Amino acid sequence: MVKKSFFRERNSREIGDLSPKLVYTPRGLVDRIDNLASEETLQLQIPIVPGRFYRNTENGAEASRKAYKHGDLISLGHPRTLGECFECSEIPLQMRARDFQNLQGMREEDINFVGYSFQPGWGDRTKRIVPFAWLPEGVRLFGYAENRAFGIDGNGFDVEAYDDVKKVKKEGASVIVDVPSRTNKNPRYKVKLSHVPVIRNQNNLASVLTLKPSVPLDEETGEPTSKRPEHDTYNVRYTWENQREGSEVITFYPQDVAAYIGIIKHFNAKHNLTPIDMNPFALPSKHQAEFYNKLCNNLVIYDPSLSSKDKLRKLHVAEKSILLARAIGKFGHDDFCFWDTGRDGKLKDYDWSVKGE
Repeated sequence: MVKKSFFRERNSREIGDLSPKLVYTPRGLVDRIDNLASEETLQLQIPIVPGRFYRNTENGAEASRKAYKHGDLISLGHPRTLGECFECSEIPLQMRARDFQNLQGMREEDINFVGYSFQPGWGDRTKRIVPFAWLPEGVRLFGYAENRAFGIDGNGFDVEAYDDVKKVKKEGASVIVDVPSRTNKNPRYKVKLSHVPVIRNQNNLASVLTLKPSVPLDEETGEPTSKRPEHDTYNVRYTWENQREGSEVITFYPQDVAAYIGIIKHFNAKHNLTPIDMNPFALPSKHQAEFYNKLCNNLVIYDPSLSSKDKLRKLHVAEKSILLARAIGKFGHDDFCFWDTGRDGKLKDYDWSVKGE
């Protein structure tokens, strides 16, 4: 499958041709990545995924998949009951800022979080997981939609918000968003997000903590009108035998992040700031976008399990996520995980090009 030109990245061979500098220690790695010039590259000679995920695995890809499914998560300290949600004055942004701050007290090489999670103590009680790498990737997808695909909310690609019924005030709205594919000739995704807060009231926090992505069904046939990302389809997860937590989780993907940004844009145009105030996604700053772009275009890692001669590959999602978490610890929430329009400009204007080309 060929990605569209907007999403082009250097492959491992192209990165190798730039004579990467070898890295043998995780200490100070975030700064080394952050300070890379466009034509400078790094070759990691150390694993990023913790050693426990390599046990009983045959290769680095399998270890990364295990880390993606079972890796450490920052559990947001949100209210656990409906009643506590009604009384809570915090918004998700404040919760993330408080909980992410704990990373700044850790040694960089000890930070191995692949994302953050939230879990309502009512309703389906399912844990929601947001992998760090899917946040900038979702913003990149939104940028493509706005700049190359007529926009998520314009020229025929409408946000369909079912927000005019009495239940919406209590449960949030159901919103269907057309999101383009990153792959050539693939159809657009129809992403349905349920429990989106759109009417400001004391139910908003409880609504967004139960946010749920799904595929809309045809009203006449009952058949799915789209599909979930293939990565989600094969993201089968089983917990370890001695864990109390259930195997079922909800993982948010770039398409979900892009869809929610489209919802923010749609309601902002109506002077409704509720969706952005209750936004559950840690939208990246321009600094984070630049850092993520370097993870995609300026790094390779040595993987002895590969059959290739040089045994070099690009980073997996879990590895990118861990390095993003370490960067949060280095730079802090406000610098790295907070989109400030005055400082960063519009999300759609972030530059995702391969520098130096």
